[in-house]
Amino acid sequence: MARARDEAVTIKTIADAAKVHPSTVSRALNPDEAAKVSSATVRRIQEIAKSLGYEPNPWARSLRTHRTRTLGLVLPRLTDHVVARMFEGAEDRARELDYQAIAVSTKDDPTVEERVANLLMERRVDGLVFATSRLNNRFLPRIAARGTPFVLMNRSSGNHPVVRSDDELGGYLATRHLLALGHKRVGCVAGPSDISTSTLRLTGYRKAHAEAGITINKSLVIHCDFSASAGIAAATQLLTARQRPTAIVAVNDATAIGVASVARDLGLRIPEDLSIVGHNDDQFAALLSVPLTTVRIPLVDMGRSSVDLLMHCIDGETPTSVVLTPSLIVRSSTAKFAGSR
Repeated sequence: MARARDEAVTIKTIADAAKVHPSTVSRALNPDEAAKVSSATVRRIQEIAKSLGYEPNPWARSLRTHRTRTLGLVLPRLTDHVVARMFEGAEDRARELDYQAIAVSTKDDPTVEERVANLLMERRVDGLVFATSRLNNRFLPRIAARGTPFVLMNRSSGNHPVVRSDDELGGYLATRHLLALGHKRVGCVAGPSDISTSTLRLTGYRKAHAEAGITINKSLVIHCDFSASAGIAAATQLLTARQRPTAIVAVNDATAIGVASVARDLGLRIPEDLSIVGHNDDQFAALLSVPLTTVRIPLVDMGRSSVDLLMHCIDGETPTSVVLTPSLIVRSSTAKFAGSR
């Protein structure tokens, strides 16, 4: 007898059609339980469910498994292309695991971070990914005390599990490249002093100088935020000094573009008069009038790995932080030091 078009397809409907117990159907259609059923039976039940137009009830499954199959992603800002690529990686991986990723933005305001995290926990997300952490973040221990699994992405804090790039190596590669080109006065647009990405890149900058036996003049290091406008302010200070640097390593590509705009306004040619290295390899880095030498970090992989690490936490396993390897991408914004002009 044909099923009426408006008749709801249930687990029992599928069980009757497959001639198995409803509990077998339930396991076969649950990614967390499917391994308990033979692969052939799982495929047969899934095909029957699809042919009948079965649509699972997420709320019923949530009550049964005590999971909502949602993940909260706390991001500094959604308009940042670098952050967007990390989110896309995380969202794609969550979808592959039958989870939904919910993104919220803090505009990189620490006072907003805990508030939005609490809102996500009120929605009973199964876990959280934070891309907003600052060094020695005070509220993360409170999140841990509540028992909500979480991991950090891109930025580290304390001993909390994190997926990040090797930012010290990135800063080192960028600076070593400039020093190898003969530049001995290398400025650094260093980024915020309370965020791991910028502090570790600065550590790499210092390590390269120490390795080359070059003492760093403190005036060559300017802390600022991650925006192009901050790069403009920092570069103005560096490039109008009586002894300006012949090269600048920037904490990210946005600040590097700010540096380039100041150089242009001052009549400096890139790379003849000033070499510049960015960080992240944003989508526009290769499209500039002078393509930007930069440090590429695997942003999409970082997002995907963050979800995988969070899954280990949700499953009660002890997580191991992941450090991804960056690479230097040499383009036209750097050249050998030409000496005094």
